[in-house]
Amino acid sequence: MSEKAKMIKIITVSAVIFLVLLVCSLIINLVQLSRLKSKEAQLQAQIEEFNRQINDNQAIIDYLDSDEAIERYAREYLNMQNKNDNTFTGEE
Repeated sequence: MSEKAKMIKIITVSAVIFLVLLVCSLIINLVQLSRLKSKEAQLQAQIEEFNRQINDNQAIIDYLDSDEAIERYAREYLNMQNKNDNTFTGEE
């Protein structure tokens, strides 16, 4: 075999090895990208759930901060009354 044919063979083999490595690298990167996209979707779903919980909790906080909730708590747990309430004591 001539020197030129050997050189072409070496270049061809090197190119094929390079292309195989390039394809393997591409496949690995695509698999990682797929995993990351899946993780991103999962984290986005968690963010939406946390935002929903925040909104629910804010609604509860707003209610508990209202005069209605404070008055209800005072009536139920502290036995307090409004000055216009009539109380029934069971005695005549």
